[in-house]
Amino acid sequence: MLTGVIKRVAFCFSIAPICLVSQEDYYPPESFYGGGVGFSQMFLFQNMGQLDGFEMLGSMGDSAGFGFDLTQFSNPFVLNGGEGFSNITERIRIGGFAGVGSSFLTKRPEIMLYLDLDQDGEFDADTEQKSAYSPPANVGNQSPDLEAKISMWLSGATIEYMYPLFRGLEVSVGALFGYGRLSLNVSQTTGSPSWEDQFRSVFQIRPNGETPVTDANSDGQITDDDITHVNNSQIPTIAFSGTTTSLSGTFVNVQPYLAVKVQLLDRMGLRMTVGLNTGTINSGEWKTEGRKKITDSPKTGLNSLAVRAMIYFGL
Repeated sequence: MLTGVIKRVAFCFSIAPICLVSQEDYYPPESFYGGGVGFSQMFLFQNMGQLDGFEMLGSMGDSAGFGFDLTQFSNPFVLNGGEGFSNITERIRIGGFAGVGSSFLTKRPEIMLYLDLDQDGEFDADTEQKSAYSPPANVGNQSPDLEAKISMWLSGATIEYMYPLFRGLEVSVGALFGYGRLSLNVSQTTGSPSWEDQFRSVFQIRPNGETPVTDANSDGQITDDDITHVNNSQIPTIAFSGTTTSLSGTFVNVQPYLAVKVQLLDRMGLRMTVGLNTGTINSGEWKTEGRKKITDSPKTGLNSLAVRAMIYFGL
């Protein structure tokens, strides 16, 4: 009997807030049209570094790949942008989203030298020895720097059907349809720039115009041989050599979702969506920086849980 009383009391307390709210805050029967715009973030719960075709960013055995720890790329991957929406009928709402985001890793590998006695390209611990490499002091900081950056922009239109629950509280189902671009940039340089290097004359010209010249032929005079030596060796002296790989692919993006909209103030509220984001870059559709297709590029699929959070201004 006591258990039954407790259950009935708990039931009364549970429905009391609904009954009280429903007295005044039940969604009005008349037609309602609203809209809003504001800052929005999309969270894609997928490690972009582990997409198909990106394996070479990590280590492929002992002799291939860049050696990045692919688990260190941002997860979730965050896109920052804007979003807007507006009712076109009492229950149908349209809108749009656009955002961009990136994640990058940096690495300065330690160089280990070994004499490949058998010329097989592999280190043999029984017959070969390793030696750490460090550049001479007069060469400067020539340690290699590696950077891998994954970027994405995404934009699209939304359409949804809403179910008003109470005044200021709505639930809706819909989908986002649009386009996106996924980019991969790998930078390799043989020297790290320093702050002092940015303010140093690349031609070794002093403030008063004087420029030291090496006496290449040791004759005590500036001759053609000395000028040739200057051209070949002294100008410039702090240039950095390196290379950058830039790849990109476009895809059609589809994101069905469930949304909740809460009106916090008269003209401001919070809107959140949870859905599944899908997109595919087909085989051979990746392009170089010069917009040339890479015919043997792999198929890359984007499939992840997507959460959008938006602070909007409007109704």
